[in-house]
Amino acid sequence: MRLGLSLCFSLILCGCSTTRRSAPAISSPVSAMLSVDAGSPQRFTATFRDPNGGSQIAEVTLSVMSNNVLPGGKSGWSAHECLVRYDIATNAIWLVPEMGGTWGSQPITAGTSSTFGNFQCTVMAVGSSAQVSGDTVTVNLELTFTAQFAGTKQLYMASEDVNGNWSANYQQKFASFIVAAGRTP
Repeated sequence: MRLGLSLCFSLILCGCSTTRRSAPAISSPVSAMLSVDAGSPQRFTATFRDPNGGSQIAEVTLSVMSNNVLPGGKSGWSAHECLVRYDIATNAIWLVPEMGGTWGSQPITAGTSSTFGNFQCTVMAVGSSAQVSGDTVTVNLELTFTAQFAGTKQLYMASEDVNGNWSANYQQKFASFIVAAGRTP
């Protein structure tokens, strides 16, 4: 009888399954710092963490969004925004084109003299980099913004681990700032 009560009590506390699975440990954004100075490139320094080690982070995204636009929040959300993806292993940087919906056809490589842009921003590879240290990855992206993209912006970030698991907090705002009228790329 005692064995039966103990077993029943254990099932109530632990659930019906004898095997308990925890959620997989995945990479996630931690923090962002911005150097927002009028008339010069803006440096975004973003930190991401993976409990299995920084080398387990495959790629990260930084989404500079207009006021009241959330990543994935509505149809066509990625059009007319500044969305950048950084592949850690290859140092490839991608930008969503003006029409949105997909990453551009060709990346540029961080640390080179390459640039590319859309009607909102220009990415400068020379000032961009990634560094893995312990369980973190720090990504530096250098951007300039166009005059037509001026105004209040929010920064959202996401990360993907080497197993294809994306962070769940992609709609968490990491920064809010004002883009001053700049030059057109």
